[in-house]
Amino acid sequence: MKVTINLEDHEFPEKELSVSEIMKRMKYTFPHIITRLNGHLVDRENREATLASNGDDLEIYHLISGG
Repeated sequence: MKVTINLEDHEFPEKELSVSEIMKRMKYTFPHIITRLNGHLVDRENREATLASNGDDLEIYHLISGG
């Protein structure tokens, strides 16, 4: 499947992957992360159950605070 992640195309051999698994494969390890799949917010507790499939658009952003 082909998924757009943060405006870049990525290919995975599976037909579907959870948002959580994609984050693991992309090495997103920051503690505060926002995820949106096809424009819809995916809460942290729903990332394992929310599946991305071919043609989906996934946004993964980590929050950084500072001053």
